[in-house]
Amino acid sequence: MWKAIYIAADQAQAKKLCAALTEEGFLARVKPVSCGEDTVLEIQVPEAESEDAQTVICDMGVGL
Repeated sequence: MWKAIYIAADQAQAKKLCAALTEEGFLARVKPVSCGEDTVLEIQVPEAESEDAQTVICDMGVGL
């Protein structure tokens, strides 16, 4: 199962985060999700890797 670990602000941020996670050895993907009239971009990783991947994102200072 895939688990969303971050909602990206835009396509550029989503690609950057996904690339950073991949460089760290995580399997990551970007999934567009409709939210009313808007679409948000979820960064997803396998559930078993979600805590470690989220730590990497936090260490990057994203969302602070």
